[in-house]
Amino acid sequence: MNRHEGSLAARAGLRVLRLFGLPDVPADIRPLIAATAVQGLATSGFSAYVTIWAIQRLHAAAGAVGIALFIRAASGIGSGYLGGRLSDRRGRRPVIIASWLAQAVCIAAFTLAGDHVLVGLALMVAFGPLGPPGSAASSALIADAVPPGERKSAFASMRVLRSMSVILGPPGAALLVAVGGWPAMFGGLAAFSLAAVLIARVLIHDPPRRDHDHAAADKRAADRGLWRDGTFLLFLSSITLITLTLAATDRFLPVAAVSSYHLPVSAWGALVALNPVLIVLFQARATRLGDRLPRQALVIVAATLTGGPFLLFLLDTSAAMIAAVVVLSTFGEIAWTPTAQALAADLAPAPQRGAYLGAFDGSVSLAYAVGPLAALEIHANASDAVVWWSGAGVAAAGAVLAAVALQRTPDPQGADDAVVART
Repeated sequence: MNRHEGSLAARAGLRVLRLFGLPDVPADIRPLIAATAVQGLATSGFSAYVTIWAIQRLHAAAGAVGIALFIRAASGIGSGYLGGRLSDRRGRRPVIIASWLAQAVCIAAFTLAGDHVLVGLALMVAFGPLGPPGSAASSALIADAVPPGERKSAFASMRVLRSMSVILGPPGAALLVAVGGWPAMFGGLAAFSLAAVLIARVLIHDPPRRDHDHAAADKRAADRGLWRDGTFLLFLSSITLITLTLAATDRFLPVAAVSSYHLPVSAWGALVALNPVLIVLFQARATRLGDRLPRQALVIVAATLTGGPFLLFLLDTSAAMIAAVVVLSTFGEIAWTPTAQALAADLAPAPQRGAYLGAFDGSVSLAYAVGPLAALEIHANASDAVVWWSGAGVAAAGAVLAAVALQRTPDPQGADDAVVART
């Protein structure tokens, strides 16, 4: 590509960023965001259709598929931490490339499953631990490249591009299935994943750390270790609880909407598309608005929007109310996710940033493994109302823990990227 073509591509990319309220994405992370968006096309398309493939093509029992999906989610709990820790030692870029390449190979392997149910289910499980290391390393790379006061906006930018992938990936996978069947879908998605690997190989580079690893505060923090960092573990508990509500209600709401509240399946398909669309349109703008609030206040607002709207079902279960709850809970997700990522990065000592953010991803995986099962179990033994009350209560408890953890650390907004020794 010559310089003129490169400048045209850069200007076009900036116009796209401005369209979605992202005019100030730091140049150091633009290649990462672009590569992640391409990788997201592959993983979102894969996740949307692999369950359908297992049931329709392999004729696997629904219960067996459910167990495979649970193990797949649970297997990511530890792999993110290990991948992040490895990136602290070997660099972010090698871990990102290895993670994405492993996902590409695994997706391609689905073309070889044939009619073998056990092979297909084993591949579904194997896919689980492959992505979290790359996610942890990517988050750590953003934290390395961006000063504390700008991290929330940077994570929001990444989230917008990922949501665009969620919008485009499943239709793209559906087109591949329609044109060439399941092998074409898996092959095409693997090709997208390989394209992301090539982009990462060429364009992504580990930025210079904004911290000095030999600084005294960093050394003391590193010596204590993640699992003895009481403030971070308290915050990690809050992450797990609030995300538990998000996961439980997100996965349970379609069950309640269709089976209990008699919403047509086609109508739910339209409603579920609201989530990524709202994230793309409002994530960056809402993040800038949230920067005006104190951290504790923002966490309380996010937790209230994450769990609170579902209590509206105690008053009304109409289609209009279901749509309103989807919108409100999406704004809770918008307020919470980049805020939580930025706070986790701020709490992490520089030498262990990858491990800390890997533990953050592990807590999210734990919540998504446990939350849906807990919601379905409560539904089976009690009622929908108990699910909604439980979700709101768990989110409130998470907000309290987060507020307590944040009281122990100063707000790094606009400050130098310094690690504060915590007791």
